[in-house]
Amino acid sequence: MNFYNLLQSQAKIFGEKIFLQIDDKNSSYTKFLSDVDACEMNFCGNEIFISEKSFYNQAIKFFAAQKFSKKPIILHEKMTAADINFSHGGEYDILGVLTSGTTGKPKILYRTYESWADFFPEQNKIFKVDSATKIFIHGSLSFTGNLNVFLSVLFAGGTILSSEKTFPHSWQNLIKRATNIYLVPTKLRFLVKGAKNFSVKSIFTGSQVLTEKQSRALMKKFPAAEIILYYGASELNYITYKKIDDENISDIQNLGKPFFGVKVEIRENFIYVENKFHVSGIKTPYTVGDCGYLDEQGNLIFEGRGEDFINRGGVKINALNLESKLMKIPEVEAAAVVKFRDEIRGEDFKIYLVAPKSIRQVVRKTLTPLEMPQEIIFLDSMPLNDRGKVDKKFLFENFFH
Repeated sequence: MNFYNLLQSQAKIFGEKIFLQIDDKNSSYTKFLSDVDACEMNFCGNEIFISEKSFYNQAIKFFAAQKFSKKPIILHEKMTAADINFSHGGEYDILGVLTSGTTGKPKILYRTYESWADFFPEQNKIFKVDSATKIFIHGSLSFTGNLNVFLSVLFAGGTILSSEKTFPHSWQNLIKRATNIYLVPTKLRFLVKGAKNFSVKSIFTGSQVLTEKQSRALMKKFPAAEIILYYGASELNYITYKKIDDENISDIQNLGKPFFGVKVEIRENFIYVENKFHVSGIKTPYTVGDCGYLDEQGNLIFEGRGEDFINRGGVKINALNLESKLMKIPEVEAAAVVKFRDEIRGEDFKIYLVAPKSIRQVVRKTLTPLEMPQEIIFLDSMPLNDRGKVDKKFLFENFFH
């Protein structure tokens, strides 16, 4: 079984129902399958690298590769196969996804059909995805979260809404039709202006911190929506989740309890996960190097990744905590802490803010003396990578004084 087979079976059931709408162009289940069948691809080996920028073309070639039992791997923008660290999958793998390796160079992680599809009923139940779903997502399918959600909606027989446009105001007509939204927090913050939207019933997000300020703005804009923050990893799939309410909204490092079928344990401050839904070639319990602990209620309290800790002259500073503190300042729209090697202190950091320069004194009052950066750099907007995350590498290379 693979996802082309799933598309075939869903096309028989749902036929002319809209499967995918990108801006003002619709494609039914039947039409999408027809476009996949008409797609011509050149095969060389078992892996097919897809470098299309277009969301629609990425999707078409992903299923076309599966039609011929090849393993599709959707590349990030401007990436080639030469930019990847290769790894070895198993006999039953049907696709590859990308993540960052220890060198910072993306690595291929291989998956079987079951490692995702067997978990779809659980995640769809939590995220309120079913055959009536019309979900808005945005960005490349090379982002594992987008690809997973795309396939989970196909599994449910729902409808995908997306846009090739980068400007959030151009998404509004699609969002008015949506019942669900899946976006990373940096993109969700663009949606909170304007009239209230009562059609959206579920907003789920992960990969980054969702601040109290962002959560309250989403609640106001989408009063009928359940807002769910999840924690996951490309290697391990979904791990924990919480439904945001007035009691936990300010506890932004609380990532909730494990999904059904997932076990979390802490070993020497590292988060280890055991489940059946991981990528091929790893043994569980497995850690991706994230740190945290379980509170008395069994909630996972996230403390960051190794890269989030800055050893400044023997004092450890948590960049995630700093960003959270800064985002509580009302005038701050976005914040990023970027560390660098320092000859004297070993490591140091600078802070990048999308905020008026007049808040320097507010920042000084918010942070302790040990938390004050070497420099605060103000920006008009925060650069994002193709996965919707703050591009700290770009900040370091282009705005480092």
